[in-house]
Amino acid sequence: MGHKKKKGKHGAQRSSVVQPQQVFRIKKKGRLSKGMKILLAIFVVMIIGGAAYWQLSSQSGQSIQRQYPQTVAGIFYSTPTITSGGTKASLPYNFVDTKKLVFLDLKLETQANEITYQSRTIPLSLYQNGEYLPILVISTPLQKVISGIRVCEPCGSFSFHIVQAKYLDCDTCHTKWDIETLIGVSGGCPNYPPPKLTSSVGSSIEIDLSSLGIKVTS
Repeated sequence: MGHKKKKGKHGAQRSSVVQPQQVFRIKKKGRLSKGMKILLAIFVVMIIGGAAYWQLSSQSGQSIQRQYPQTVAGIFYSTPTITSGGTKASLPYNFVDTKKLVFLDLKLETQANEITYQSRTIPLSLYQNGEYLPILVISTPLQKVISGIRVCEPCGSFSFHIVQAKYLDCDTCHTKWDIETLIGVSGGCPNYPPPKLTSSVGSSIEIDLSSLGIKVTS
């Protein structure tokens, strides 16, 4: 005899077969591989190291800037050593390092009204009747040494000073140049900084004048 299905309270048939419950599996979130963890660790270290380096560099730069005097007037050095047949002049490094801005007047073997250098005409006749070559030497806040002809020819100036511990300032037109690069930043003659000369630095600073086509004497 067949099994009869039981009816429910209201006559509906109830199945005697128990339906299996559905099982839902919750997938676990994927974990980072060992290689990815290493890459992330390296990335974090690089960020932290870069930030620390930037902070230290900034503090170092600010410290150097604070130690450098805000305003510096040029100081003459009167006894440079002349060598190489009048084509090189030298002075002690310590003197320049201490004074920051040093002027030299180098006596010319032959008087000259002007010289041409770096496509610029230097009017020497406007300075001591063309008998001297005006030179400046700078020790910068970043401890670079820059030497050049001490002239701003458009305004006929042969005198400069340092201002705000970062600019070379013409005493006549007050054009300002970045002291580290001599790139113009303001004023009427930004394209006429003191023309740079080659120099070597040791216990003395030796300035090479051979490219000027003139000779000086002691």
